[in-house]
Amino acid sequence: MIRHLPATPAARAQRKADLLLASALLRGQATLAVDDLGERADLWGRRWQRLRGWWADPLLRAVGGAAAGVFVAGAGRRPGSMRKGLRLALLAWRVWRLFGQPRGAAAADAAQ
Repeated sequence: MIRHLPATPAARAQRKADLLLASALLRGQATLAVDDLGERADLWGRRWQRLRGWWADPLLRAVGGAAAGVFVAGAGRRPGSMRKGLRLALLAWRVWRLFGQPRGAAAADAAQ
């Protein structure tokens, strides 16, 4: 329900000032929300680009394919082989992180 307009000029000026202040606060909150959303979108965009870069690397694709093949081939033989496959995949990932990236890319990842 909308209240009736104040009758006195002083009350009208006060109401106008209150409405202007509320409007400015809402604009500020909306700007902050949009900035926050933009930062989150940029973060996910950078992650996606990094993932695409990793996928485009032929060495990583070969290592990943080999690790997946070993993992799938050895999963049915004995009970502990799945855990062993996961450990091998983790080892391959760590080795790639150490030696597979160009030196400038590691510094760029550390800066983020």
